[in-house]
Amino acid sequence: MNSVSHLKLSDIATQAVSTVSPDTPLDEAVSRFAERHISSLVVVENGRSVGIVTERDLVRLMYTGSADGRPVRSVMSSPLLTVPHDLDFSSAQVMMANCGIRHLVLVDDAGALCGLASETDFRRHLGTDLLALIQSLNTVIDQGGKLIHPDRTLAFALETMASCKLDHVIVGRDGVAEGILTERDVPVLLDKHVDPHLVRMGEVMKAPLLTIGIDASVDEAARCMDESGFRHLGVVDRDGMFIGVVSQHRMLEKLGIALIGQSRLQLEDHMSMVLEATGVGTWEFDDIRGQLVRSSALNGMMESVSGSTLEAIDSVLQRLEPADRELLVAGLERMRRGEQENFSLDCSIRNGEGKPRWVSIRGKVLERDADGRPVRSAGVAIDISAQKESEALLRQSEARFRGLMEKVPLAVAQLNAHQDVVFLNAHFVRLFGYTQEDLPNLAAWWLLAYPDAQRRNEFRVAWQEKAAMAPDGTLQPFVRYVTCKDGSQRLIEFSGIVLSDEFLIILTDVTERRRQQSMLEFSNAILERISRGSPLSEVLDFIVRQIQAVEPGIVCSVLLLDELGQHLRHGAAPDLPAAYSQAIDGVAIGPVVGSCGTAAYRGEAVFVGDIASDPLWADYKELALGHGLAACWSSPIKSTAGKVLGTFAVYWLKPRLDVGSNVSLYVGAATALAGVAIESRLRNDELRSRIDELRRWQLATLGREGRVIELKREVNALLARLGEAPRYDSVAGSGDAA
Repeated sequence: MNSVSHLKLSDIATQAVSTVSPDTPLDEAVSRFAERHISSLVVVENGRSVGIVTERDLVRLMYTGSADGRPVRSVMSSPLLTVPHDLDFSSAQVMMANCGIRHLVLVDDAGALCGLASETDFRRHLGTDLLALIQSLNTVIDQGGKLIHPDRTLAFALETMASCKLDHVIVGRDGVAEGILTERDVPVLLDKHVDPHLVRMGEVMKAPLLTIGIDASVDEAARCMDESGFRHLGVVDRDGMFIGVVSQHRMLEKLGIALIGQSRLQLEDHMSMVLEATGVGTWEFDDIRGQLVRSSALNGMMESVSGSTLEAIDSVLQRLEPADRELLVAGLERMRRGEQENFSLDCSIRNGEGKPRWVSIRGKVLERDADGRPVRSAGVAIDISAQKESEALLRQSEARFRGLMEKVPLAVAQLNAHQDVVFLNAHFVRLFGYTQEDLPNLAAWWLLAYPDAQRRNEFRVAWQEKAAMAPDGTLQPFVRYVTCKDGSQRLIEFSGIVLSDEFLIILTDVTERRRQQSMLEFSNAILERISRGSPLSEVLDFIVRQIQAVEPGIVCSVLLLDELGQHLRHGAAPDLPAAYSQAIDGVAIGPVVGSCGTAAYRGEAVFVGDIASDPLWADYKELALGHGLAACWSSPIKSTAGKVLGTFAVYWLKPRLDVGSNVSLYVGAATALAGVAIESRLRNDELRSRIDELRRWQLATLGREGRVIELKREVNALLARLGEAPRYDSVAGSGDAA
């Protein structure tokens, strides 16, 4: 426990504060400095402290010119940094050291001026335990200062103090210090209106200079200052030669740094076990000096070769990757501007051995100066190398998974727990045309894939039923049509599996497989009817109805070419208007006879997308349009030898641009099978004709032979009655008359 740990700032501060107004003449203010031997004047306006004038301000004033006719506001320092009167001693000392100031202005809870604490007040209350924190006098000596010759002018000394920001100069020659000039001496000289250009240093210096030996302790130097009332001591070697100066300011500044270090060590003593166990280190950043102070836990984490807990921020930045360096610098700059108080960054930094280590840095500004600039910041650093390695492995695993999903020849979609679409593979996009922008979630899929509300609801019901019946985390396969982005429909088999809190859906296009299966069933059904000898009209009627079921809204017909190959006769048209079928029954084929007549004439398919405007329908468009027929595609039905046997026509009720792949596929099979049925009927007709002819020939032949046999029998019978032997042995005994 420090001897001053119980002190508050109000315990050491001067209660009777010398004050002036901003408009007080500088000459008057200088006289107060000289008469009262004070180090500062607080400037008060309307009951509020607005600035301060110190001895340092007077050094600049004397160097730059006279105070004649000028007010205090022209030289005062503002805005003024004020502190609470109940601030503890150690914190106040650290604040002075961090801000580089020598006076703290105390205010009460209402903000009114209530005291002033100077560096001298702090020094007088320092205990030996605190001074022991400054381990060596060498650490507080301003060494290497040049001696100013006694013959030099006061102006030269003032210029040196102002330009080098010194609070003193040492006067001497040949390595021997003879006297000293400090900021405290300036007010008296200024009050006497001494011309600095005419006065020599030997005339105004304080002599002799109070000195101590290089081997003296810090405590001894502090006692010497207390006894003499001086704020500066010269330091000499064993031969009495000047080495440097020990100043009250430097001693307190060093003590402030030592107190920070002590606070850090105390914090580490309480938290070291926890921090080391959790891989967390603490840090504190001195924004004024650009120094980073690391805890021992953080030092160990970074495997510092030197073991030092202090490091300049520039050195830290050099060990960061360029991108992280830019982020850190930008974050620090935002804190300086007051745009943010907290700071966080995950970055890769090289440790003491040059190896990269991932660290999560978190911190905040603890203190700002009167201008809002950060003075002190602190925070923690957490070793996240293991986490980053795990994340890298996870990313690699995800990349392999994504790569596998991209190469799978199936459409794959991945949903998260919120039913957002997180992944669609390339095969999915090619199959349906939808991208992830089109399908941000499952709700978007419902609307696009099922624009019809009824079909959408049917699919949702099926989805929920199949998902609910999968206790093993799989989606039982089911098949539904899906509307693609181009408006086409594909038959899709849905299946899926649960992956943790995500869902992987596999969509298999079974359109072609189902089409081929349907085509096979369609063809087998026709062939089965042909094989069992069903009438041609029945077979053709079945074919027409099956084709019409493929695509709702179409009407089909079959026309048969007559024996002369010149006219088309009705074959089958169950849903075509009867009046229209009757009107075209017997139409002659030709180069401009609608779709069917032209197809039979050319021996090739003819498609007319708009009957109203196509010249092929010039003579028949009124008939077709009158029955609501707007487009027609007719394909010739041919025999195995290529002879045209008839036509298969598909009608649409609205004009269109093409036939459509599905209809085209089925009609292709239908015309081939219709050709088989027609050829079969023709062969059967020809066979029946030949059989009938054979039967007629047989009857005629058998009748003639019967009459011959009867005559032979009559001859044999007559010879028998005459008593002669039978002439025709082939009919003897076979019913001859006795």
